[in-house]
Amino acid sequence: MQSLQAGVTGRMPVSFQCTRPKHGVRGGTPICSGAEGTGASRPRTTPVSRATPAQKNRGGADPKPWETDQLPQGRRVLQPAEPLMASIDDPSFGRPINPSIDREELSRTVRAVILAGGEAKNPLTRSRAMPAVPLGSSLMMIDVPISNCMSAGINKIYVLTQFQSHTLNSHLTSAYPPVRFGGPDHQAWVDVLAAQQTVTEKDWYQGSADAVRRNINELMDEARGVTPATEYVILSGAAVYTMDVAQLVAEHRAKGADITIAMHPVSEADASGKGVAKVHNSSNRVLKFEEKPSKASLEGMRREGVDDDSRYLANMGVYVFRREALFRLLSPAKKQAITHIGHHVVPNALAQEMKVYAYLHDGYWHDVSSLKDFYETNLDLSDEDSPIKSDMSVAARGSMLPPAQLHDADITRTIVGDGAVLVGCTVSNSVVGESVYIGRGSVVEDSLLLRNSYWASDKLRGEAQRRGERVYGVGENCHLRKVVVDENTTIGNNVKILNKDNVQECDRADSDGYMIQDGIVVVMRNASIPDNTVI
Repeated sequence: MQSLQAGVTGRMPVSFQCTRPKHGVRGGTPICSGAEGTGASRPRTTPVSRATPAQKNRGGADPKPWETDQLPQGRRVLQPAEPLMASIDDPSFGRPINPSIDREELSRTVRAVILAGGEAKNPLTRSRAMPAVPLGSSLMMIDVPISNCMSAGINKIYVLTQFQSHTLNSHLTSAYPPVRFGGPDHQAWVDVLAAQQTVTEKDWYQGSADAVRRNINELMDEARGVTPATEYVILSGAAVYTMDVAQLVAEHRAKGADITIAMHPVSEADASGKGVAKVHNSSNRVLKFEEKPSKASLEGMRREGVDDDSRYLANMGVYVFRREALFRLLSPAKKQAITHIGHHVVPNALAQEMKVYAYLHDGYWHDVSSLKDFYETNLDLSDEDSPIKSDMSVAARGSMLPPAQLHDADITRTIVGDGAVLVGCTVSNSVVGESVYIGRGSVVEDSLLLRNSYWASDKLRGEAQRRGERVYGVGENCHLRKVVVDENTTIGNNVKILNKDNVQECDRADSDGYMIQDGIVVVMRNASIPDNTVI
């Protein structure tokens, strides 16, 4: 299990990676560019530190947080003799460290809020939320924002869930147990805040802003006895990226911003479906912000003097809010008019002439909102230029599985999870999850085989088959190309899944156990594909 103490890291995202020399890079350009997440150094920044001021109001009823610029009264807390951040300077810690940023101070004064409740319309989310979908060989999507926060020392994290949340809630409970020692401020947690009915709220969350608003009381931390937060980092639970969140918060503080939005350079084709900002060239102050702008609106947001592939700045769904600004913008009186952060909160802040800045992130980022996004992101992970390097630490659940077993297998540019058994097969440019079995003579190309719940050796599989029991995995002499095989599936012998007719859309989930979306075949969770099937 993963400790949440600031600076303590978890297991690696890949347990085995076999790479052969390749010709060029997919798409003609390197997958990962820029400094963040690549080991390149960022410029040193002047240390920025904020103390929590005591509230000045001393008589009568305390004002509500959204009615005042004052922070709630600070509390005396016990400080440990040894700093908990000592381990963050360990050479094995994966991300570049900016020594000018006090990450222990961030663990006391910054809270993270991860939005993980939205519905996604793709075959993998029929029985789970998108943040609960497996990523790579051993992670879940939700582990990415949690890891980015923990690497920054931000270890007081709230996850807001709603849609198909059972798998996600179970993972968070087991993977991130709370830490409570060393005084109130050195508590650490990943708390699930599920959508619920209350005396005043009877509906589901109406959007990202509504979800945060309806959990304001919990986000204030008053019942925990910790120092009140000065900033809140709000992150999407369905994106893959590596970011130094500590640097993001430091720049937010240095500029005295009310809101800082992490932005990524994109082309015009990619910008039309995202939130886009027009920023001041030198200060990066946001002048205009619009979600999914029309072509006419995009013209006025173009950045001059840059390549076409990075002409626009797209919202990454990562924000830093000053505490007072967040409470004022999300006051209960505005709940009917303001339900989404991008559509309503940011434009409203600009209308009030609040200080809104952009933080330019030039490292890897892939928003995962569709099956195609998920497929491409996972294949990126198997590449030599993977956005999550083998020397990076990623917080993840512990594993009690044996190492992967490769018997006469030919593996090229593929990541293989713990407990996988590959026997006499050929696998290229793919991701093979934990406890996945691939039988002799099978060929797997450009495919994702998500993990299985149970591990079985060749001997145990043979015994189960003789008893007539179902066993998970890919049988013998199969051929899979551009396929996503969901968890706990059985693919019989001599099965061919090649989509030779290039079908783009097809739904046979209920009758035959598979769907096709964007030309990608998905074998559904718990499905069984009989021997000799051709898809």
